[in-house]
Amino acid sequence: MRTQQEVNHYIEELMFLLTQKANAAQFEKTIKQNLTAKKQSATSEQDFFDRLMLNITYFVENRAAWVKIMQDTYGQGQVPTVAYIESESLAQQMRIRQFVSEKMDDYTKMFHSQYKALNVTEEDVVYDYAYASVEHSLRFDFLTYLTIQPQVSVVLDGQFEETLRVIEGYVAYYADQFVNQMELME
Repeated sequence: MRTQQEVNHYIEELMFLLTQKANAAQFEKTIKQNLTAKKQSATSEQDFFDRLMLNITYFVENRAAWVKIMQDTYGQGQVPTVAYIESESLAQQMRIRQFVSEKMDDYTKMFHSQYKALNVTEEDVVYDYAYASVEHSLRFDFLTYLTIQPQVSVVLDGQFEETLRVIEGYVAYYADQFVNQMELME
């Protein structure tokens, strides 16, 4: 039986290996393309903000879906298959798209009051979107990467909530590292 410290170190090593393979320039290029498409299709600055904020909401909901996948597998002492992760995350993403779409009016009303109250700028929304997007990618990429490791059972020895907290900490750290390198404002 390994200690939580050993589990945390294993997570740290895997996240390092995963992110070393990640291409920050590709993240930036993809995010810029998404931003350009959203800006070109928006009818106003507020509409552009709304589109980004709805995407951020989608990413936040996907985080909850990711946690559920983690709880239903690793949290129960079981290593999932990559096929299970892919099918479950796809099903969750479809459900989340439907949910966000149905609640779009409620969300945008809430966003509009926040834009004014918080004096939100385009830079704020753009970088929040980039951060949420990169975190989303890292979470699901890490889950898949973890699952294919020969030593994956190491994470089963940890206390699940602590293991999850550590993974989330590294996701936030590396997302921050990638986004801080990006030049998203022209």
